[in-house]
Amino acid sequence: MEQAIQSLTPKINKIIVWIQKQSRTTTVFLNLATFGLLWLGYSTVRRITADSTKIAAENAVDLVKFQDWLGFPSEAKLQSWFIDSEVLIKVANTFYFIMHFPSMIAFLLWVMIRKIEWMPQVRASLCIATFSGLIIHLLFPLMPPRLMASYGFIDTAKVFGPDPYALGIAKAANEFAAMPSLHVGWALLIALAAIRILKTPARWLMLLHPILTTVVVVITANHFWLDIIVGAILALAGWQLATKYWPIKTIKKMKDQFFMSEEDRKVAEEKLEELKASAKSPSHDVEGTESLI
Repeated sequence: MEQAIQSLTPKINKIIVWIQKQSRTTTVFLNLATFGLLWLGYSTVRRITADSTKIAAENAVDLVKFQDWLGFPSEAKLQSWFIDSEVLIKVANTFYFIMHFPSMIAFLLWVMIRKIEWMPQVRASLCIATFSGLIIHLLFPLMPPRLMASYGFIDTAKVFGPDPYALGIAKAANEFAAMPSLHVGWALLIALAAIRILKTPARWLMLLHPILTTVVVVITANHFWLDIIVGAILALAGWQLATKYWPIKTIKKMKDQFFMSEEDRKVAEEKLEELKASAKSPSHDVEGTESLI
């Protein structure tokens, strides 16, 4: 019986290592496939709405009137409070240009390397929020405030720089995708996931990311208030739906089985040694070895 247990142990370890490798390889593939599909969807919507200038402008005028009716404060007035600080505006432009994709990629890499058991939930929430946003981009093309100079908005990127559109990025960007703000949506999604995953009190500082992003998209005249609100709603909905279909209990079970920490592995090895010692007893059965996997 002891020989049977000894022969079983390396096989169990090999199975665990193999599953770990396969899971991480699959995770990398799924992440790349996710970004590929998101970019394909974005590019498709951009091509379809490229000639929607008139509709996008009309939608923007209607949105401004609707916000006025709701009593929302003027984004142009808020922008005017910061416009005299050239340094601040340049920092805001840089933040808007640089932080969107890199912050999400960095967050996904962190989850994949350190908290891989959360990856299905994070990836699902990203897909739900982003694809929902792309559908709205398609059905409701919206001109951003920065292109509405008659309403008092200033295109800060063009006036102060850096201007990503002057670098040729305009060819890949959808300029009529103001509704919803995926900048705010992604930032809030990162904050929601980080707050749920992390356990330290400092995790609440992650809320600064969507707050700063909200300020930036307004003072750079890239989004209206309703763009921000809808983007936040999509992030919240995506996270809630992902939580529902990838419950924490299932994720925790997967982690315990396939992604054992060094401490957990030592405990498992100690239990195995105890099992080996007690295996000398005729009354002992090898049942329960499955619990070590």
